[in-house]
Amino acid sequence: MNSKNIVYIGIIVLVIAGSCTSTRYLTDKNSIDRQHEMKLNRTGENAGDVLLNFANLVISIALNSEFEPVQSQRAFKRITIMNQSQDTLFVNMVTDILWKKDEYCDIMGIILPAGAKQKLLVPYSAAYNIYFKTRTSEEEKLEIRTDSNMRIFKLEPGMAKDTVTNKSGQ
Repeated sequence: MNSKNIVYIGIIVLVIAGSCTSTRYLTDKNSIDRQHEMKLNRTGENAGDVLLNFANLVISIALNSEFEPVQSQRAFKRITIMNQSQDTLFVNMVTDILWKKDEYCDIMGIILPAGAKQKLLVPYSAAYNIYFKTRTSEEEKLEIRTDSNMRIFKLEPGMAKDTVTNKSGQ
């Protein structure tokens, strides 16, 4: 195996490993199951896009026409929740987006040790209220939108109070 192949394989492994989501810090069974279902749904959509584009390419070559890639509408976004505090954070994410018409796409029971991060799949173009606290702090609320450019959300006690104070100019 030459060095180019090794580099290509390394890049593929990094891309695949970097795009993975896990349920390492999730404790709520419904949230874990929902993450697995969203991942399967997203993988199925991506595989369908690849097959559709390959068929489109073959037809374009056969008919000597221009190839136009097809992509389905974005349904999910991968985000990362990071614990910036020195203590364990207890996090719940609440939204008004329904999953399979009978339950909300909430992500409950995230327990993040100090400095840990959790990658999650969330519906694209959703609003989430993130409620978080440590054992000794009061619960705080952070509002996020998944259609923004932000992918990493850093949480620490007191940050929501600082945001309110900074907005009021005090």
